[in-house]
Amino acid sequence: MNQNPFTLMYGIPSLSIIKRNNHLSTIIDNFNSTNLIYSYLITGIRGTGKTVLLREACNLLSKNEEWIHIDINSQSDIISSIASHLYDKLKTNKLIDGWSFSLNFPYISITKEKEKITDPEIIVEKLIDSISKRQKKLLISIDEVTNTPSFKQFANFYQSIIAKNNKVYLLMTGLNENINAIINNKAMTFLSRIPKIVLEPLDLSSIALEYKMIFNLENKESIEMAKLTNGYAFAYQVLGYLFYEDENKKIDESFITKYDSYLWNNGYNKFWNDLSKQEKIFLIALSESDSGTKEEIINNMKMSSSNYSQYRRILIEKGLIFSKNYNELVFVLPRFKEYISFVKEFE
Repeated sequence: MNQNPFTLMYGIPSLSIIKRNNHLSTIIDNFNSTNLIYSYLITGIRGTGKTVLLREACNLLSKNEEWIHIDINSQSDIISSIASHLYDKLKTNKLIDGWSFSLNFPYISITKEKEKITDPEIIVEKLIDSISKRQKKLLISIDEVTNTPSFKQFANFYQSIIAKNNKVYLLMTGLNENINAIINNKAMTFLSRIPKIVLEPLDLSSIALEYKMIFNLENKESIEMAKLTNGYAFAYQVLGYLFYEDENKKIDESFITKYDSYLWNNGYNKFWNDLSKQEKIFLIALSESDSGTKEEIINNMKMSSSNYSQYRRILIEKGLIFSKNYNELVFVLPRFKEYISFVKEFE
């Protein structure tokens, strides 16, 4: 194998992917059925494979001529961007119904005979009419949605489109904290009703089998490598990439240092810097705990039980910790405890 089958880039499909076939089937089957499920929101922390799943689903649906797919930048003027992308797609497929399009950013218009429309929402509705007449479905994908005025406007517009029984499907991804910020916005309750796909850690046995096959390892070696990823999709790619490039093909102290360094510099520092002071204190207390129990963490933090419950909930929502059982917390990210033990000295 001449090409490294792994990638170090977020959101970029590699040659070696642990497919999330259950989630993929859920999206494809429901969008192709008559279940009236028009939207899905894929959530999880950075590096769990949200973008990869979104693109895989869109690619599979796009293979069917029944579907028209447009991908929209979440930071753009979303409705105007939909109008522009949709016009281009319909023109390419000769589905435009005689409309001509004019773009002089930020102004757009479509014209047909003597009728000229400049309102982006009405433009999109007219273009959707062209799709509906031909019994086709429109799929809009938006990667990493955030709580912006543009997205708020789009969310309200999308609700009105669906209310008119248009077959317009929406597939989005978003970080946990961004999704929570949107849902907590009273003007955006629409998002709270969209079915969510929460990306959990990858299956360790699947990771071990993939490493075993690619590197021709014994079971013990591949299992050891899988455990080092903790099921974190980005860590699976990083560990595989570094091992592929390593001349010794050995998990020793030197290799672990390289592994730690890449995870820390290309992910964990961002996670840590985005935390509040109290959230950091909570995680430090957990890292210093032997059992991860409430009592031990509260003792390490020297804070009240109510504060413990508040930050426990926040950090679980952010995807950094989870409750192994009712009274024991553990870290989600591989070697995050070691990272905290190092970085806390600089706090």
